[in-house]
Amino acid sequence: MYGALRGRQPAKVVALLRIRNYSCDNTDTVRQVAGVQMLTQVNSGRLSDPHRLVTVEMREDARRFPIVDVGTILGLAHLIPEVDWRSLVNSRIDLTTFNEVY
Repeated sequence: MYGALRGRQPAKVVALLRIRNYSCDNTDTVRQVAGVQMLTQVNSGRLSDPHRLVTVEMREDARRFPIVDVGTILGLAHLIPEVDWRSLVNSRIDLTTFNEVY
């Protein structure tokens, strides 16, 4: 019903920030946030036939960068660039293999 990404919304992290809120009573709070570029799933998030990966593309509002709490990011994915601002999503990422191959 929700495609291969199970209803998760893919996005590209553009910036990681730490925001500190100074207060007069020494109860400073620190928030870790990320500026993200939201992506749209092509073909309702179904796997593409030739490579069995989900294809995503940039949204029309690609210049907007919503700020989200880092804790809301559920996982990592490797975006493999294709043509026309499209990318393939490899959500089965193994960082050890990824660092050795690339």
